[in-house]
Amino acid sequence: MMQFLIVLGVLIVLAGFTLAVRAHRHMTQTWLLRRGTRASGHAVTVQPPLSAGLVSRLTSTVTIITYTALDGAVHSLIPRSGAGTFRLVGASGAVTVLYDEAHPLKEDRIRVGFGPSPERWHRVRVRQEP
Repeated sequence: MMQFLIVLGVLIVLAGFTLAVRAHRHMTQTWLLRRGTRASGHAVTVQPPLSAGLVSRLTSTVTIITYTALDGAVHSLIPRSGAGTFRLVGASGAVTVLYDEAHPLKEDRIRVGFGPSPERWHRVRVRQEP
């Protein structure tokens, strides 16, 4: 019985943590939609050459998103997902970037949507130049 209560307690703590993270993400996205700065950008999927082999092509393919902030700085982003690529079908590479003008490189405050008026927003990472 005691083990059951411990497992139940751990599950409740994990559920609470998950809900708190989701609520924070939702509040951040809502704030960005109301007060964030919008910028147009462009997304390109980069693949290694055919000579790199199938495994390398599957693991090395990445979508690179570039946009120019209001201060004139050009920033480069990559998807936050493990796959490293977004589907660019129908968007023709055009993206809309939402970001906090006060913190343009803070990854938690950047979202990307495809097309001029996206319905779905994606979290991204700031790309470190190689």
